[in-house]
Amino acid sequence: MRVKVTVLALLMAMLPALVFAYPGFGGGRGLFRVQNALVESEAGLTVSLHALARNADFADMDSTDGWVGDLIAPELSYAPIATRYVGLELFGSWGGQFQYPMSPIVEEFASGLHDLKAGGKLSIPVIPVLKLGGTASYTFSGRRSSTPSKDPDWDVLDPEGLPYDASAKLAWSGLATLQLRDVLLTAPNVTVNYGKVAGLTQYGAGVELQGEGFCVFLEALSQQSDSVSGGIFDTEVGHIHVTPGIAIGDATSGFLKAGYTFSFGYDASGRKKQPNEIILGFGFATPFGKHTPPEYGRIVGVVTDASTGAPLAATVAFPDYPKRAKMTADAGTGIFKAMKVPAGAVTVEVSAEGYSKQAVPLAVEIDQVVNYAFQLRPLKNYGTIAGTVVDAVSSAPMAARIEFPGSRIQPTNSDAAAGAFRVDRVETGVYTLTASADPYIKSTIVLAVEEGKLATATFKLAPAATAVDVTGKISDRKTDGPLAATVTVPEAGSAVFNTDPATGVYKAQLMPGAYSMVVEAKDYLKQTAALVVETGKPVVRDFTLVKEGMALTLKGIYFNPAEATIKPESRPALEDAAKILKENPTIKVEIQGHTDGWGEAEYNLDLSDERAWSVVTYLVKNYGIDQSRLTARGYGESRPVADNDTDYGRALNRRVEFVILGQTERK
Repeated sequence: MRVKVTVLALLMAMLPALVFAYPGFGGGRGLFRVQNALVESEAGLTVSLHALARNADFADMDSTDGWVGDLIAPELSYAPIATRYVGLELFGSWGGQFQYPMSPIVEEFASGLHDLKAGGKLSIPVIPVLKLGGTASYTFSGRRSSTPSKDPDWDVLDPEGLPYDASAKLAWSGLATLQLRDVLLTAPNVTVNYGKVAGLTQYGAGVELQGEGFCVFLEALSQQSDSVSGGIFDTEVGHIHVTPGIAIGDATSGFLKAGYTFSFGYDASGRKKQPNEIILGFGFATPFGKHTPPEYGRIVGVVTDASTGAPLAATVAFPDYPKRAKMTADAGTGIFKAMKVPAGAVTVEVSAEGYSKQAVPLAVEIDQVVNYAFQLRPLKNYGTIAGTVVDAVSSAPMAARIEFPGSRIQPTNSDAAAGAFRVDRVETGVYTLTASADPYIKSTIVLAVEEGKLATATFKLAPAATAVDVTGKISDRKTDGPLAATVTVPEAGSAVFNTDPATGVYKAQLMPGAYSMVVEAKDYLKQTAALVVETGKPVVRDFTLVKEGMALTLKGIYFNPAEATIKPESRPALEDAAKILKENPTIKVEIQGHTDGWGEAEYNLDLSDERAWSVVTYLVKNYGIDQSRLTARGYGESRPVADNDTDYGRALNRRVEFVILGQTERK
């Protein structure tokens, strides 16, 4: 009778594959008869055994029952190579076969040696989830009776249990495993086998659900003749094993396995060719060749713009592990998750186009999660410029053209209703802004744009018909040379006017009113002055600037001979000194006294010191200069500026100098 096991067919079609870290029959990672595509990467040399027991009877004598046992021991397996790219596992086994009775006519216990086999498995685990492999083994000596004298033709009750063919000692299988548990911890894993053993074609599949130190599984194996089989589910010519089982423990410390095999295979009379069987397994890993298990943690990070806090789709790399694939942070959240990161110090390098790269060493602990927030700074920082334009007379908002000379910012227009304008995403730096409208005088303002901040400007445009011309020259106080300087008028919307560097002349147009003018030039001390502009009266206002360390000779200061008394005719020179101090109210000055080379040096030193103090006293008493801004010191004849051997030279050496020391603390 030919039986198609339709229930079994449905079951095998639905099976996910099996991956479990225990040796199968004969050694090598697998279940019982089904082999895993992976190798055992953590255990050292593993020693195991499997025992199979079943009731059986002789084909020609239904009334004679017996039992058969297979002990596959020892089974040895070891994986000398176990990397993420390739694995190699070697295995071998021997054992014994036991039966009672020996034959229908000899009711004695019989035993014999089992097959002596060795083989290996090549695993390719590099593909995510899908693992591929192949295994091959060779039978060096086949099973035989150990009691030939009593029955040379020992009648084995169960020749189908573990098939053997002396003419086909080489066996091989192709292996494929779906490691679904790598994706979802609660998912089963999938293994399928296809190969040749003892002249038969073998199909295998299995499923396992694994917990902590515990596993339940189901495997199915079909063995079919190449020549006469009706297919994978043929139970007349071939036969099928379906084995549910459990395993406790693990391959690295020790395990127990148990299963029960349901056999499907019938001869022409309807008699089972192989009985069901009980399977027990035991094994443990020895310290020999043990692999150090990899220790991992996880890194969860978020990448944002340091200026705005916006998430970035950044590239995440691990320079300590160049073979590890780069990751990309989620564009919407900036989050990335790195799984199975080796424990220890790990450098995480985060980069994004237009941003500075950030590399951070993180301490990854075993089975722990490291959280870190990466903030990337833009290679170019940005701020915002905004402002208003109003009529200087009526303060009414007005439309004007806003330009940014010397930059790449495109011109814009202020709103006619509100007079407002705004430019976003402006690179940090200093910018010159101009506002112009007909018939108004163009106004200029200089702004500093800082990262993430708003820089504001208010333009007050003066009607051309009412504006007053303001001009003047800005020069060096000592040399009278022209200076390249700027004149800022805060009350005119911080309008800025530049001098002509060749002449030092500036030109401005202001509405009638009171203003303060701030004059600045590189390396010179800033000077501030008040200015009153009246209708129809052009203004000329010159400025002379000083710098720190500048020494001015106060020409025209006279003393009585051999005395420190100042003569009245010295007043113009002292007024000039007082003017400098008042124009520059923050400077500190040293008044220096100098003499010619006549007379004794000590006398000249004392005289020069007294004359310097006389000048300080005069400035404080007559012009109200704060004495804390003034110091006096005499240098005698130690610093001549001319030859002391001539009258002209000695006259030049007798002098009072005005030296700028620096600035006082501003109030």
